[in-house]
Amino acid sequence: MGHYSRVLSLIDYLNIKEYKIVVDNLKNNNFSQKEKKNFICLYDKKKYKNEINDAKNFLSIIKEKKSTLTIVKDSYRFGFKWEKYIRKNCNKLVIIDDFPDKKHFADYYINHNPHFDNPKCDLINIIKKNNKKKCQFLLGTKYALFNLKSGKKSIRSDIVFYNGGSGNILVYEKIINGLVKIKKNFKIILIVGPYAKNHRKVFKRFNFIKNIKIISKPTNILNYLRGTKLFVSSAGVSAFESSALKLPTLLFQMNFNQNLQDFDYEKLGHYFMLKKNDLIQTGKIVNLVLLMMKEISMIKNMMVNNSIKKENVKKNFRKYF
Repeated sequence: MGHYSRVLSLIDYLNIKEYKIVVDNLKNNNFSQKEKKNFICLYDKKKYKNEINDAKNFLSIIKEKKSTLTIVKDSYRFGFKWEKYIRKNCNKLVIIDDFPDKKHFADYYINHNPHFDNPKCDLINIIKKNNKKKCQFLLGTKYALFNLKSGKKSIRSDIVFYNGGSGNILVYEKIINGLVKIKKNFKIILIVGPYAKNHRKVFKRFNFIKNIKIISKPTNILNYLRGTKLFVSSAGVSAFESSALKLPTLLFQMNFNQNLQDFDYEKLGHYFMLKKNDLIQTGKIVNLVLLMMKEISMIKNMMVNNSIKKENVKKNFRKYF
């Protein structure tokens, strides 16, 4: 879901009208009807073998004149071999990436890690060595890829819990129960991502609690973020969204790719960052959430100078594309 979200953001920033999104398969079909017509399924019948075979398969389904196309790759599966093969058959190749030490063959390389906001960052030289000559590097939070559109009006709450598009929201269960026991009047929203596998189980556990509202498979979480006081989430793309909204946030590093350093999260205006293993400390986390709720105004003041300036992001991308 993080890859999909970033690609949609790029489409939105550049106001691209004609595009196709190529995915492995659509067995778990949770894409909106609006986007469904733009999807191409690569492995409906065939199976993945290796990078080169995939590249050939990918190129075989493209009907347009390949020499005029810009191809964007946001995937951890494919690396240098795939990119070099594809680049011989297209006009431009854009890579969206999270790992500076990987080798690439890109015309444009996008990595929105806040670590790159420092022009003297030690990783910049590593990235340049790992890419071909004349590659354009779009680095740091001024090239952050995240959702900017909300649509409907804000939905009010005290706390929103989220664990990414495919994460298990029940990792927060003991914390939520602890909060409800202490603050029965808290209005809590649980957002269950479109690729979470236990929607029914979540409803069984929480649907009977009066002040808890469960949102299942939303296409956009921004409306819920705009209307809440505190956000508790995995440290994925949503960390950039809450930064842009200057929303006080408690983040948990749930996956290997949520690999920013503490100072990098501070550049986003986030000062409360825990590991997945810390979730066992239920009592301490409940107390931390209550303290954050008490000091919301102070946290917002802390975020003023260190959050993403979303109004500049589109302009930065349009300079290059």
